[in-house]
Amino acid sequence: MQEHEETPQEQRAGWFELFFDLVFVVVVSVLAQGLHGDPGAKEFGTFLVLFFPAWWAWANLTVTINVVGSDRPRGQALLLGTMPALGLMAAAAPEGLGSRAWAYALGAAWVRLGFFAIWLDRARRPGSPLPVWRPVLYCLLPAVLWAVSAAVPGPGRFVLWGAATALEVVLLSVRAGISAEFYARLSVEHLVERISLFVVIVLGESVYTIGVTLSVHFTRASGATALLAFVVVAELALVFFVWGTAEAARGLAHVQAERSDRAIRDTVMYLPFVLVSGVTVIAAALGTAVASPTHHLPVGARWALCGGVLAFYTANAAISLRYGDRPRTVLGWYLPALLLTLAGLAPASVFLPAWGAVGCAALVVFALAKLARHRSVARRSGVLGDG
Repeated sequence: MQEHEETPQEQRAGWFELFFDLVFVVVVSVLAQGLHGDPGAKEFGTFLVLFFPAWWAWANLTVTINVVGSDRPRGQALLLGTMPALGLMAAAAPEGLGSRAWAYALGAAWVRLGFFAIWLDRARRPGSPLPVWRPVLYCLLPAVLWAVSAAVPGPGRFVLWGAATALEVVLLSVRAGISAEFYARLSVEHLVERISLFVVIVLGESVYTIGVTLSVHFTRASGATALLAFVVVAELALVFFVWGTAEAARGLAHVQAERSDRAIRDTVMYLPFVLVSGVTVIAAALGTAVASPTHHLPVGARWALCGGVLAFYTANAAISLRYGDRPRTVLGWYLPALLLTLAGLAPASVFLPAWGAVGCAALVVFALAKLARHRSVARRSGVLGDG
């Protein structure tokens, strides 16, 4: 990837991108189904293995659109052309590591060919500082590996998947062929808005899961549990959108000014994956609780509920540190999150029925939301250091 001479510094997400994100509603919904009930290591592993390539495709497409613009013919063609590919990945996901793995692999290859065409075109322009080898190695070669894997049986297929993913991750860490000006010209507003919209998708899946489960298990106990589950999702949304997005805009602008390309990469490409994965597994646990509110949560659902909450706050803490916040400032809210989850929510999920575990989760995220608000007000008033 390379600098974008034509793209204005300020950019907003266009309606084409909003339409494009509809396919991710399907991706998240299908993949989350495998986490309902009592998921084990196999189910969690399958979710992560299949969700990361879809997320990685979305993140790369987001950066590409940040460069070319969603209101231009090339950007619109890229979004429309890759939607069927992501739809194919979603449709293949229920058996993505089994009988439909070939279809999932072809969808992943298709997506990469889409943004390969964009970056190759930019590399071939007269005077372009972007070397042709970079889109070839970063986009085309992984696409070939994914496509070939569709015809490879057994474990060899997944070795190729790992090789394709590793190649992209390693090349993203190599600065050769990427000028410092590239990261300086990215639109912070667009990146923050796009990541926020993806979180909206995941939170929407959470609300959908709660509502659909309640429609099937329409009892008073399930209704009360659904209400508590909604509080959990609403408080997570409050933390993210009221304070998280503002901090993201501030933090990304800061690291961009400092020319910290690695911090931009980590907070745009990697750490949001941990955050959205956490919200997704929380939603699965909440759905399980609504379905059987008077029973104890299965072991897998307890792991999903507690692990999801920890993943959400751990990702936010890591993002804050990458933005340059002081460790003392971050620990001021992360340690309470850690203690409340491990010493409060985890035991409650073991000893209380499902509705009680969800109620405890609601109390935990509510308390942490209040703490976030208090620290935000204190920071603005100068009581706390600004990190």
